[in-house]
Amino acid sequence: MNNYLKLVFLILLAPAFLVAQGLQIQYDVQTDSISWFRDGVPTQKVRARKGEAITLKVKNYNNYLYKVTVKAENEEARVAPVMGGGMAGLMGSSGGASPFSMLSGMFNLPGGNGFSAPLDDFGGGIEAGDGFVTSDVTKSANALISQFQKTVRLINDTEKDIGEIGRDMQRLAQAQQIKAIAAGEIEKLRYNPAIPPTQIKRLSMEYLETILGDVSDLQGLGQLIDKTGTREELSLKLGDYMKFTEELAGYYSAVAWIRDSLSGIPISSARFKEMQNSIASFQGAGSSRIEQYRETATSVAEVLPSMENYSLERLIQLRYILEELKANTFSHTFRTLADGDRLRLKLRLDPIDSVRIPGLSARQLSTLEVPVYGGFKINASIGVSFGSFFDRPQGYFLRDSLIVSEDRDSYSPIITSFIHFYRQSAGALSVGGAFGIGLSIGNDSGAQAINFLLGPSFILGQGERIALSAGLMGGKVDRLGQGYQVGDSLISEAGALPLRSVYELGFFVGLSFNVLSK
Repeated sequence: MNNYLKLVFLILLAPAFLVAQGLQIQYDVQTDSISWFRDGVPTQKVRARKGEAITLKVKNYNNYLYKVTVKAENEEARVAPVMGGGMAGLMGSSGGASPFSMLSGMFNLPGGNGFSAPLDDFGGGIEAGDGFVTSDVTKSANALISQFQKTVRLINDTEKDIGEIGRDMQRLAQAQQIKAIAAGEIEKLRYNPAIPPTQIKRLSMEYLETILGDVSDLQGLGQLIDKTGTREELSLKLGDYMKFTEELAGYYSAVAWIRDSLSGIPISSARFKEMQNSIASFQGAGSSRIEQYRETATSVAEVLPSMENYSLERLIQLRYILEELKANTFSHTFRTLADGDRLRLKLRLDPIDSVRIPGLSARQLSTLEVPVYGGFKINASIGVSFGSFFDRPQGYFLRDSLIVSEDRDSYSPIITSFIHFYRQSAGALSVGGAFGIGLSIGNDSGAQAINFLLGPSFILGQGERIALSAGLMGGKVDRLGQGYQVGDSLISEAGALPLRSVYELGFFVGLSFNVLSK
């Protein structure tokens, strides 16, 4: 039955042990800031219990350049303590080395935004009698205008297709340009001491995702193989681009025919003339865009042969770098146990041996100090006590052959050396015990002046401690011997009295200062 109770007790206590995480320290190298946590909750009380696990996390430092060195010192207290720019900025540094750099802005054309002719103005057509024309002429004009409206809708749809394909071609061209410099730029980022680690990760991920695509889509080797055919993919896109461009040219040829046909219809109204001018303007603007589309297609066709597909081996290497960056927290975790009166953590960043960058040297970081409480302490102190016996000491002498006495001092100052034993508390005040040996001041009785003291003590401080002690005191005092009492008659040569030295108890109060601590 007892075993079952123990098992239930351990199960009930298990969550408490799991939740307790001790003292955690986070040191941000980039901002040189320190955060303290107790069991995962921010705290302002920076102290640790003796034997407690302490976790230090050094974060936001470039672990491609530096390694963290942490030196833990458990001190026994003996004295009182007192970049920006994103992808655009990085691409600008390539110096136009890739033949596809010239294509970056080549697709910023009207295609895809659509060109809307004023169709609403033609919605009512031409009415009979407008401009003193016959109904047959009106029918011919309205038929041409209706044909124009249908052609405009086809033109808008085709230009949207051209714009979409153009954006795809631009994306492929820019990706190829980035691939040519990505690996080198990522190396520069990782080994640039002036760029914060968060920026290194963000910018590198931007590069890699531009090359490899969305990180969530990379599930296997097949996705990487698909990335090796960029030239073929761009060639197919170029074919579609040219096909839609020629299709668009045919539509604009139809608009030109409608424009010419309308010019032969004998209608002289101002509204009809406005329609003719709008159609002519629409056809002229379209012809100019077709020339731009054709020039773009010619430029892409000229540089396409110089485009090299990215090898699968290189893409795999970049995939490794991507996975490494995803897992890299740019942090270092150090664990130790609290001991002594104060734990001192000295932090330093040392350059990694394999990295040889001119001017890169070790960096001394801030030193962390953690007060430690708990544990059994023993230390010594010296001070002054004031002691008094429960039975007041007496002085004896003979007067007219009679033994008489008088009271001596009710208390006496004692130079005392204490040994304190206690458990260090979390605060400045600790409670323990004290044992002391003292020497009374102004007492000429030799060994009788030695006193022994024992009792509780209150220790203030953790470094240079002040102790207030009180308790029982034991020491020797003179009492009459051989059965004599005060008032008895005694005939003695030279006034000698039968005295004996006995231990008696008293009490004391003392104040002392530590001179040695462990």
